[in-house]
Amino acid sequence: MMTQTSHDLLIVGGGMVGLALAIDCARRGLSVIVVEQDLPEPETAVAGVYSPRVSAISRQSQDWLTSLGVWQHLPAGRACAYQEMKVWDGQGQGRIGFHADEVQADDLGHIVENRWLVSALWHQAEHTPGLTLVAGRTVQHWDQQTHQVLATLSDDSTVTASVLAACDGRFSKIRRDAGMATREWDYQQQAIVTTVRHQQPHRGVAHQVFLDTGPLAFLPLQDETGDQQASSIVWSVDNDAVHALLDLPQADFLMALNRAFEHTLGDLTNCDPRFSFPLQQMHSKTYIAPRLVLVGDAAHALHPLAGQGVNLGFQDAATLATEWQRAHRRGEDPGSERTLRRYQRQRQGHNLAAMAAMEGFKRLFGSAHPLAVLSRNWGMSQLDRLPLAKRPLISTALGRAKPE
Repeated sequence: MMTQTSHDLLIVGGGMVGLALAIDCARRGLSVIVVEQDLPEPETAVAGVYSPRVSAISRQSQDWLTSLGVWQHLPAGRACAYQEMKVWDGQGQGRIGFHADEVQADDLGHIVENRWLVSALWHQAEHTPGLTLVAGRTVQHWDQQTHQVLATLSDDSTVTASVLAACDGRFSKIRRDAGMATREWDYQQQAIVTTVRHQQPHRGVAHQVFLDTGPLAFLPLQDETGDQQASSIVWSVDNDAVHALLDLPQADFLMALNRAFEHTLGDLTNCDPRFSFPLQQMHSKTYIAPRLVLVGDAAHALHPLAGQGVNLGFQDAATLATEWQRAHRRGEDPGSERTLRRYQRQRQGHNLAAMAAMEGFKRLFGSAHPLAVLSRNWGMSQLDRLPLAKRPLISTALGRAKPE
């Protein structure tokens, strides 16, 4: 029998950003339904076993997730704090380091496996009043009506809501169905990701070296035992070279990887299966349409150069939840153009600035021209000697400041 439910908000996509948005809005008194195509899988932490996809969670994002009751549900020891970041140019001698002590902070952030963050969010969502979770179903069809959105799900049930929030990722079906145009850049590269074990402990340090093809990052991991000899890697490689690296025997791959990483953590002893994904950048020309709003990767996807993608999505969600609470308190329609435009004004410019900064870094460090190599190495070395000048960069990484 067909059923119909009515809510203030319909959120499509139960990933990290969609679930966090749902929890925040429900805690603010709104009625929320989340539709997620995948069924949640029970997760069990096993010492020494890591997931290949991780996120660098800023202090600002951590504080927000803690306020939502989410951070507390991460498995003990699985969020690896990093106090320092070391960056250098693989084509020269330029180096720069960032340390939490320089801004009187305990750490610069945490590296967390995506699966544990989703699991913690799902657990909190299940225990949040006013929040309905619908898993294993998709939105088959939806209509933007005068005062509401009407969505038909894959089981023929229907949902009405004042507004639909698309949190369904980089290839958002909702965005495409709405005909919302995007600007896209293809870097003609892929990122190789895997987990590696190394001879020396990482000691809570994240590393990034800029190679002629792009950045190679070693992001520190730890498990329940406190082990510090595993890192998640993200290695940017040109399309014509990626398959050769993926197909190498493990010993040869580790040799090539350690050569690129300059043996910074001693010998690499092992690695998990390798995966890759294309490196692209995308930004929607608008974040809003009648009774529709784009959030997180559905609105913007950037190069994983600084690991800031999910943090920008969390900032989108926190801003939107605040605007919807303001509308709710005033008795205004959360799907009104006025409410959605306030969100867009706050987030679109900020996200564009962050994307422009990442593109600038990518182009600067992607050039092999001798003058470019000389100037960036000189600049890095000079900046490293000026703690006061580095503080704004560290604060931005922490989420305390917006990129200018």
